[in-house]
Amino acid sequence: MLPLIVSSLAVLLAWTFAARRLARWHISGPLVMVAGGIVAGLILGDGFASNLDTHIAERIVELVLAVLLFVDATVVRDGFLAGERGTVLRLLFVALPMMVAAAFLVGLPLLPTPSWAVVFVIACVVMPLDFASAPHLLKDRNLPLWVRHVLAIESGYNDGLFSPAFAFGILVIGESGHGGAPTTALRQAFPAAAYAVLVGVGFGAVTGLALRQAERVRWSSAESVGIAALLLPIVTYSIAVAVGGNGFVAAFLAGIAYKLGRAGLRRSHDTDIAHTDTQAKTDSGTATGTTNKDNTETTGISEHEFATVEALGTVASLIVWFVFGAVAVLVCRTGVPGSAILYGVLVLTVVRMVPVYLAMLGTTASWLDRTLLGLVGPRGTTSIVFGLLAFNAVRDEDADLALSTMTIVLVGSLVLHGVAVPVAAQRLRRSTAGPPDGDEPAPA
Repeated sequence: MLPLIVSSLAVLLAWTFAARRLARWHISGPLVMVAGGIVAGLILGDGFASNLDTHIAERIVELVLAVLLFVDATVVRDGFLAGERGTVLRLLFVALPMMVAAAFLVGLPLLPTPSWAVVFVIACVVMPLDFASAPHLLKDRNLPLWVRHVLAIESGYNDGLFSPAFAFGILVIGESGHGGAPTTALRQAFPAAAYAVLVGVGFGAVTGLALRQAERVRWSSAESVGIAALLLPIVTYSIAVAVGGNGFVAAFLAGIAYKLGRAGLRRSHDTDIAHTDTQAKTDSGTATGTTNKDNTETTGISEHEFATVEALGTVASLIVWFVFGAVAVLVCRTGVPGSAILYGVLVLTVVRMVPVYLAMLGTTASWLDRTLLGLVGPRGTTSIVFGLLAFNAVRDEDADLALSTMTIVLVGSLVLHGVAVPVAAQRLRRSTAGPPDGDEPAPA
């Protein structure tokens, strides 16, 4: 695993030298890292699978997920729901559970495994929304601004809500690698969840409040606060695991608590100068523009901290995409069941779209907006990390199934959301001749 990480860092370093030029050619960082991972997978050969299935690899992947969850919980700007409370709550707490249930029910007859627990884990792997694979969609003027805004907020929180369900599925699989009694898993899940809440909320809130006070009395600096934001998810994860809690759930809760602890902070003169942010941050998933000063007042986190945690999340995410490139080579060698391909197609379309339609009943959102909310659902880094953890948790053919299904869904998402959706949105915009940049009012 260590040579793979070193190789990913080398490719990442090389990408930084030409990132701007490559972006002009529509070659994103994840695409470069996937290409590098494919080369690494071809060189490593079949021995790559043994590198993935180790305790060290599992801990590294969990730590990466903890960092990503912390970043997601921290960098959603303009408050926690950014003025879209009703729609976002419907998507997160009505549509999301139905998506997991639908992915599970569709997978039972299609996925070639006798274990319902493995099917449930795979459902949690393939459903999280993540714009890392299609960041251009958040800036696509052919999509309504309101739709992009809502999807950006959903992507910031949905993987944190998927994490407890995924962790429960892993506990059900247990030592057998195929599945055990759910009651036993529940008895294990409750203490782990309790420790995660105590460590995550407690440590995040205390750190946020302490930094807020330290800046008020001018004991800390912008640089030291940025370092604290870098260290917090790592320390929180380590403490939670040490006491028997769920480390990545603790990191996600720490991000929310840290944001609350920092709320209300007024930055010093260097952040009092308003600088309008008119472009969506691709890694943070923001689709609306605010000023630095307004953002500080509503979230308590400075622009410097945003940049720091976003940089941390970007590095972690790009390393994961490198690993995915190597995994894709491994999957091509082992083969993919035809039923898994059909499952991937359904997961990327109707399995998400139908729950979104149902969740939006009773709102004034148009059918076009509802369709876009359901269809524009790229998968990305979170699915890769969940897939790698599932590969370590299950056994034999089920491990290959988890990896191949994850790969099919990611590749399908790259095609659907990277090519098909932008082209369709452009043609739809031309046919409807809507207002510029989708600036229609948000539905009630």
